[in-house]
Amino acid sequence: MKDTGETRDTGQQDTFPRQATVLETLQLFTHDIRSAMSDVVGGLRLIDTHDLSAETRTQIDRVRAAGDTLAALVDAALMAAAGETRIHEAEADTRMDAWLSALAGRWSGRAQAERSSFSVDPGACMPHRLRLAQVTLDRIVGNLIGNALNHARGAPVVLVIEGRPGAGVKLRIVDGGKGYPEAVLREVSERGEASPIGAGAGSGLGLRIVAELSRQAGGHLTLENAEVGGGVATLHLPDQAVVWDSAPAAPCAPPDLSGLRLLVAEDNLTNQTILRQLLGKMQAEVVFVADGVAALEVAAREVFDLALIDIEMPRKSGLEVMRGIRAMEEPRASMPLIALTAYVLRDNREAIYAAGADGIIGKPIASGTAFGRAILRHVGRPDGMPGAAEVLGGRIDDSCGVKLDHARFAALMEVAGPDGRAELLERLDEDLRAVRAALDIAVPDKTIGEIRAQTHILIALAGAVGADRLARLAEVLNIAAKRQRLEDFAGLYGPCRAELGDLITHVAAEARAAPVA
Repeated sequence: MKDTGETRDTGQQDTFPRQATVLETLQLFTHDIRSAMSDVVGGLRLIDTHDLSAETRTQIDRVRAAGDTLAALVDAALMAAAGETRIHEAEADTRMDAWLSALAGRWSGRAQAERSSFSVDPGACMPHRLRLAQVTLDRIVGNLIGNALNHARGAPVVLVIEGRPGAGVKLRIVDGGKGYPEAVLREVSERGEASPIGAGAGSGLGLRIVAELSRQAGGHLTLENAEVGGGVATLHLPDQAVVWDSAPAAPCAPPDLSGLRLLVAEDNLTNQTILRQLLGKMQAEVVFVADGVAALEVAAREVFDLALIDIEMPRKSGLEVMRGIRAMEEPRASMPLIALTAYVLRDNREAIYAAGADGIIGKPIASGTAFGRAILRHVGRPDGMPGAAEVLGGRIDDSCGVKLDHARFAALMEVAGPDGRAELLERLDEDLRAVRAALDIAVPDKTIGEIRAQTHILIALAGAVGADRLARLAEVLNIAAKRQRLEDFAGLYGPCRAELGDLITHVAAEARAAPVA
């Protein structure tokens, strides 16, 4: 269609300014893909399986688990294609019990279809958590389980957990098939790695993906054939990637949102149903609207503790809704606003925050617990993590996150590769120093907009490299700036600046040690 320079009236404003770039095309496809994935994952979660046969329930569990994995893979791929990393404090930390349960749900159905079986042997000493993204674990272990089922020929496949504190952990996938070809075993044994991705096809490609991902995760892959027959693939993870906790895990109760009144602006009926169920379980009082005009009308006449706003809505976009709320009289103008969106690329985030958002939660919502805790943080309630009072009282320890997750930092360097490592460290050093310099001016001057802008950058940078405690401290400062708690700025920035200084020192040391290309 020829561009006449005119804008067709669709009843809805463009969500973001038009830019004739390849990135714009990616952004448009990104939103549609994520929206479709949200419907798929959400629809599967809403299926009532109680009256179904055991076999059907098994297969639905399989599709649900695979759908969650697919959503995470699509999200990671789209972000990587745009040259970005999606940061969330929970994404690089996987609880073993929940992950193994999801793994069994996915692969038991596949094994049943293959006339085989899949089970998990947790061993005598199973870790509490792994400091790795679940999507990475799913890619590594999923490839190995899928490969084992392909070659098991009806024999059982077992995931065995072996390890102990101080020695790391081994995830062994054992099958009763014919074993690995000698050429594959020889290659892995001689080189300690598989061939680069792209060198060949078929099941060997899966093993190459696993080998590369294992290295990026700070571990390594070994393959062997059992004396009694069958193959054994082992993912070895170092102890710094493992959190050992011998105490029994307490039941994970959903966050308590009782007493909170929330406005949810979301036009998709599936997403409305999911949010209604999630927020209902957390005892929140919720008012739903299905378009931007209705959101502004309800916000103007009623009082809410927080609003969750979809960005892509009929009649008025989420950006327009947030601008409209911020233009209202108090207390409505200062109501916490959280954007619910499939738009998560950098330009989109900047536009969302500029419109007045306090936070962004991507679709589909991966964790109801993290979702509830985010709401608690933005309304000023304790969320199980240290907040302003704890920071000001000097109560900062590892409950606020690790000072630096060395395994995650090493994995980031591995992704950059030998050629890009020095450049990445240089850019990271420059960005961190620029944030510190800007905050050193903005905090004493109590420049709220600049404090919020710089802490948003710091949250992302700290999360990317594994400085979880710094990310949390920056988030606390960000929320204090949003609430205009001017008297707290200096006290909150003190420990944040100290952690930031330590991270800058570490990055500088890594840069000096980086080989020159």
